[in-house]
Amino acid sequence: MHTAKRKALIIGGGLGGLTAAIALHQRGWRVEVFEQAPQLREVGSGLMLSPNAMRVLFGLGLRHVVERGVEVTQAEMCTWRGSALMKERVEELPCEGAPPVLFHRAAVHGALNEALGGEIPVHLGARLARFEDNGAGVVAYFEDGREARGELLVGADGLRSAVRAQLHPGEPLRYAGHPCWRGLARGFEHPGLPRGMLRETQGRGARFGMGHVREDVVYWWATADWPQGQPVPGSDKAFLQGIFRTAHAPIPQLIAATDEADLLRNDLLDRPPLEQWGRGRVTLLGDAAHPMMPNLGQGACSAIEDGGVLAQVLSGTEDIERGLRDYEARRRERTAWLQRTSWRFGVIGQWKHPLAVWMREQSIRLAPAHVMRRQYEQLWGWRLETDR
Repeated sequence: MHTAKRKALIIGGGLGGLTAAIALHQRGWRVEVFEQAPQLREVGSGLMLSPNAMRVLFGLGLRHVVERGVEVTQAEMCTWRGSALMKERVEELPCEGAPPVLFHRAAVHGALNEALGGEIPVHLGARLARFEDNGAGVVAYFEDGREARGELLVGADGLRSAVRAQLHPGEPLRYAGHPCWRGLARGFEHPGLPRGMLRETQGRGARFGMGHVREDVVYWWATADWPQGQPVPGSDKAFLQGIFRTAHAPIPQLIAATDEADLLRNDLLDRPPLEQWGRGRVTLLGDAAHPMMPNLGQGACSAIEDGGVLAQVLSGTEDIERGLRDYEARRRERTAWLQRTSWRFGVIGQWKHPLAVWMREQSIRLAPAHVMRRQYEQLWGWRLETDR
């Protein structure tokens, strides 16, 4: 395919947008990335990239990214008092040569940024105002007066995507009923949390997860029911210390060891799955296309998957519009399933009634091993078609 002169405009410089940019560039496209932030850096805390996403990064030549995080070797689901409901050794799960890894988000973003290699222009402080698709190409207009032209435009600009707002105006966001707090405890050591352990604890209307993202840094996250946008009494740290004061170790110790500057709060929001993502020479990617709850750890992973599939499909066709619709068709069913399942897991995880909590714990404890393996296969077994 003669793709050397074709140019893609990517709106958004997050994990999904940069993955798409690198993948397209490696397949002969000219690519420009437009990021509204004044610096190309990923804010946030920790995340896990599971094997499905790691395989895409490996395919782009980024095997070294593993060294920037901590490989997950075991996973546990616990009760509030610390009794294990489920234990899994990752070596027994469908990883197929690509391990799940816990990272500080900035470590992954930095690896992708380095992979741009100075060959892919990244325009900072570029806030999209609108775009025009004339059938032969796309023009992007930015709030500071800049313009850019290309053969296609990819909206990888997150939950509040300007590209999606023009394609699908007036869509409401859906609040999960609770925020998510994310923290980093630096220099933290505890015998109950060995390196390589990923642990989640479920209580009554509150959950807590934790794992090392570096040898000396533990990433943790917590949820507790609270009205959208409302401040908690006192500081966020003090509020969480009150919620989790009776939880098993090292949860209270982790919260206490976290500096306020290393604690973030985000109200959890998503949207229902879309029947049609894009139109003409414009498409969506990542949270702009399929924002989801973090309960399956697949938000960033599915955005990385999107980037790989987009480049793969477009490299196999001269018809850009047809290629974009094919990309969307390949991604729609899986991402809709992830959106719905992530929402459902969050609802169940936040149950409060003692009987409901007991039923949830029994269902996890008694789940047959083959059922759990099948769930991991659905989540982690995905791969690009060329890798099958």
